Amino acid sequence: MSAFTERQLAASGERWAVATPHAAAGEAAADVLREGGNAVDAALAAAAMLTVVYPNQCSVGGDLLALVGTPDGDVRCVNASGRSPRAVDVESLTAAHDLMPVLGALPVTVPGAVGGWATLADMWGTRSLASALAPAEAAARDGVPVAPGLAHDLARESARLARDPGMRGVFFADGEVLTAGQTLCQPHLARSLALIGSEGPAAMYGGEVGASLVKLLASQGSAMTDEDFAAHTVELSPALAAQYDGVEYLSAGANSQGLYFLQGLKALDVARAARGPLDPLGREAGLVASVLAWTAGDRDRHCADPEWSEAPVEHLLSDAYARHIAEHALAGTAVDLLARRKATGDTVAVVVADADGTWVSLIQSVFHSFGAAVLDPGTGIVLHNRGASFSLDPASPNRLAGGKRPLHTLMPVLVREGGELVGAHGAMGGRAQPQVHTHMALHLAAGSAPEHAVSVPRWVLGAMEAGVTTGAGVVSTERDVPVAGVHAIEGAGFTVGSLGANDDGVGHGQLVRRVTGDGRPHLAAATDPRADGSAVAG
Repeated sequence: MSAFTERQLAASGERWAVATPHAAAGEAAADVLREGGNAVDAALAAAAMLTVVYPNQCSVGGDLLALVGTPDGDVRCVNASGRSPRAVDVESLTAAHDLMPVLGALPVTVPGAVGGWATLADMWGTRSLASALAPAEAAARDGVPVAPGLAHDLARESARLARDPGMRGVFFADGEVLTAGQTLCQPHLARSLALIGSEGPAAMYGGEVGASLVKLLASQGSAMTDEDFAAHTVELSPALAAQYDGVEYLSAGANSQGLYFLQGLKALDVARAARGPLDPLGREAGLVASVLAWTAGDRDRHCADPEWSEAPVEHLLSDAYARHIAEHALAGTAVDLLARRKATGDTVAVVVADADGTWVSLIQSVFHSFGAAVLDPGTGIVLHNRGASFSLDPASPNRLAGGKRPLHTLMPVLVREGGELVGAHGAMGGRAQPQVHTHMALHLAAGSAPEHAVSVPRWVLGAMEAGVTTGAGVVSTERDVPVAGVHAIEGAGFTVGSLGANDDGVGHGQLVRRVTGDGRPHLAAATDPRADGSAVAG
C-alpha cells in the first residue's frame, strides 16, 4: 500500500513532467523520459500500464482519443473511437429496449485503443510500440497490488462482475473479490500485450487477439464480425479551439464532446467580461452551472458521428452564440434539462510534456466501470460498452446505426498562449468531463497553482450512477464546497445533493502546465487526490 500512501501529488522540473491517475503508470512514463524517450513514448507506456493496473477504467478493449502538440505549436487530434457492428439489427434492439443496453455484448463497439497506440507511435514516437508495451506486459504477468480505487470499484461492482466467467477468473480469489493490496495477476492479458507488441495493430484488427474477442461477442448475441475489426481506422484532424481570459484551449471535435467544453468556455468568457473573474465555488457558481447545463443540452442535441450528422460547429463556436448563452445565464434564465446517464470509474487521462516541446493529452476508457462487465478469458481483455452512448430515438443524430461511432465522452485538452503550448489537461468523469475541465480552467485563470486546481472541492451536474436515468437538474457537491457556492447553485434553480470530500464522483483531473516561478519557466505537474496517481517531473 505504500505506493499509494506515499505518492507525490505535485512535482516540478525544467525538462519534462507527467501526471497520471495511477502511480505505476506515472513511473512507467517517467522511466521512458529519463531514458531519452519523448512525451508520446512516455504517454504510451503509461497508457498501456493503466490497462493492467486500472481495468475498471480502461482496457486494451476500450477506446482512445488524444491531442499531440509539437514544438512548432501545431496540434493534431487522434480519434481512435470504434464503430458499431455493421450488421447490427437496430429495429430488433429498438423493439426490445427503450434505451441502449449497458452490460453484455450488445453495447460493445470495435475497441479502438490499440489502433490509437499504433498511430501515436508511428506518427510521433521515437521508440517502437513493443517497447512501450513491455513494462505493462511484465506487470500483467508478474502481478500488481490492487490499488484502493480499483478495490473500491471491485467491491461496488462485485455482484455483476461475478456473473461473467472471465471476470470471476481474474478479479476473484476463492470466491471473493480481490481487495486493496492483494496481487492481481493477468497472464492472458500479458500474452495479448506481447502479441500486440510483436505483430502491431494487426494482432487486434484481423489477428488472433481480435478474433478471440469477436468469437466471444458472437456467442453472446453481438453482430460483431472479424471484418468489423479489420475495417477499424484512426482519424487524424486539426483540433478545435476557444479562448478564456486570453488563453487558448484546444480539444477534439467530430463525435467527441470536446466541442461543447470549448463552447462553454467561450460563453463563460463573455460572462467574465461582464462580471469579472468567475469562481465556480463562490457566488458565480450558479451562473457557471447554467452555462454548463446549456452546453450539455447542445451536446445531446448535436454530438454524433459526423458521417451521419454534421454538428453546426461554426454556429456553436460563434461569438454571437457565446453571447446568447452568456446573456441567458447572466439573466438567470432556467435551462430545460434532460435526464442523462453517467457512469462511475470510466476513464483515465495521461498528460505529458517533454524538453523538446512535445505535449500530449491522452484519454482512454472502458466507459462504464469495467465496461460491459465482459472479460474474454482467452485474451484477458475487458471489453468496453461505449455503444451504450448510442440513442434508440429515431430523431436523434446519435441514433444507433451499423458501422457508426457513438457520441464520445473522451475529450483531451491542450493549452496555448501566444502560439506556444503551455498546458496538457485530462479528466475522468464521463459526461461530466467538460465540467471538470471547466473547473480546472477557471481556477487556473484565477491564479491557482496546478496542484490546487485539481484538488480543490468540485461539483458536477447530472446523475453519477451507471445506467440509471434520473433528474438532470441535480448538482452533486463535495461536502467542502463553500456555502456561498451551494446557495448560488440553488439560486440558479438546481437541486443540490451532497457527496463526501475527495469523492471520485466529481471526476479525476490531471494537469501539466508551463509556469514561471522565481523568474524561471518550469513544468508543473499535478494529479488529483481522488485517484491513485502521482505527478513526476525531471
